[in-house]
Amino acid sequence: MTDLTDREILVIDDSPAVGIFLREFLLKLGFQKVHCCENGKIGLEAFNELIDSGKVPIVFLDYNMPDMNALSVLTQMLNVRPDVKVIIETARERSEESIKEVIAQGAYQYLSKPIRLENVKEIMKTLTAEENYKDVSPDDDVIQRVEFLITTSTRTSLTRIAQYMGKTKEEMLPIIQKLESDKKIIKLKDIKEIACPDCGLVKISQIFHCPSCKGSNFKQEKLIEHYECSNVSSANSYVDDICPKCRKKIKVLGSDYRVMDNYYLCNDCSEKFPELSTDFLCLRCNNRFEIERAKWETSPAYGRFS
Repeated sequence: MTDLTDREILVIDDSPAVGIFLREFLLKLGFQKVHCCENGKIGLEAFNELIDSGKVPIVFLDYNMPDMNALSVLTQMLNVRPDVKVIIETARERSEESIKEVIAQGAYQYLSKPIRLENVKEIMKTLTAEENYKDVSPDDDVIQRVEFLITTSTRTSLTRIAQYMGKTKEEMLPIIQKLESDKKIIKLKDIKEIACPDCGLVKISQIFHCPSCKGSNFKQEKLIEHYECSNVSSANSYVDDICPKCRKKIKVLGSDYRVMDNYYLCNDCSEKFPELSTDFLCLRCNNRFEIERAKWETSPAYGRFS
């Protein structure tokens, strides 16, 4: 049985109160090696130090921080260690597109704020169960393992199940059909998934980066353009509505200035851009590729019977 209480835990959150609560909750659950970091930069440094020492931490990551957002931090972590488990903390609803996006790009779980002990406990319980299933040999209770894979996700493709189990899709079909007949799972519509062009794995993470320098150290910003002096900078730089370049007060929206929502600012090269560039990363062979090189796999999807 896998005991995760020996694992390093990395909490990255700019709120000291959240860090204290999470540390106390994790200590109650038996986790003793808890490290707290106050922003994304310090968190990434701590993460890299742990990886260099041969330790892969479980990460609790705040969605919004002053220096960068969760998508930027997650992308940089996946570049270093594609199998890292990152739990996103946020007060936003899971159904919001921004949260769906970061989960789709490789985040392991979602933890709602205010943070409660029972929610942290449930996440760690699920993670422990998954690790224990990895320790079971393929011949030991295969049906139970497949049921677990399907029922712990909204939907899972036959391709993904077969790859996880190390079998062909044809070998998995009798097991799938038994679970269907026992009303444990239900067949859904087909899924078309991106697969690695080198090894064929469908467990892929989408990597976002600056279109100028290709770096992943970015943050989401609201920008203001002051027409008179052509300054374009973060809304936070206009203290008391004073332009940081010409020192004049901005007055009338649409006449003196305009606001550009949901722009990105690269912390490395200072480039500003409305859309991120993207690549894909294979979580088996670490192959990084563009969408034009991707393979596509289509197979039936399955979900929990309800």
